[in-house]
Amino acid sequence: RMETALRFMALGWFREGREHLEQAVRLAPGWTEARVLLALSYHADGLWNEALAHYRAALELDPSLGALRVLIGDIYFAQGQYDAAEAEYTAALETVEGVGWAYYGLGRVRESAGQPGAEEMYLAAVAHAPDLLDARLRLGRLLRVRGELQAALEHLLHAHRLNSRLPEVRLELGLTYEQLGRVAEAEHEYRMVLQLDPANDEARLRLGTLEAAQGDT
Repeated sequence: RMETALRFMALGWFREGREHLEQAVRLAPGWTEARVLLALSYHADGLWNEALAHYRAALELDPSLGALRVLIGDIYFAQGQYDAAEAEYTAALETVEGVGWAYYGLGRVRESAGQPGAEEMYLAAVAHAPDLLDARLRLGRLLRVRGELQAALEHLLHAHRLNSRLPEVRLELGLTYEQLGRVAEAEHEYRMVLQLDPANDEARLRLGTLEAAQGDT
């Protein structure tokens, strides 16, 4: 059943693949790998209660899978249950595999709830998982807003190296360059944002403002 499920999913037949995983779990309730894959399938489709049930069952079968608590935390976070999410992320800090993602989750909780300490959590996240792109982006934004522009630029350039086609990263780079007075680089980033996301009003406004200012000089 597992091999058939994986073949179906590789072909993009996710519903059929999940049906085979469900059968695998019914036939072998203690099969941890099948439960985790089934939970991931439910999670990807937004079937959060089903995903939670199978994540919990997998943890009971194998407590060493503590990194799954990051995914449980992600579900609670998506539901706006920040206290429950924080508890899961905190528990996941005890795992080697999930610690970077756990710190990232804690940062998102604190940022979304307007609590202090988000920056410290993101710094810990990238210390453990240097290529965690969204943590770099969020950290760069926080630092830029606080006026720590060179530190912000370092994290944003790292995010850009990971993926140069994310409008969010290019926009933050543009805003940072603009605040640093590096106008040509800011304009370049805003133009790149508009190539990637033509409906981005903020990039259009900032680019227009910079071009108008240069026209007046």
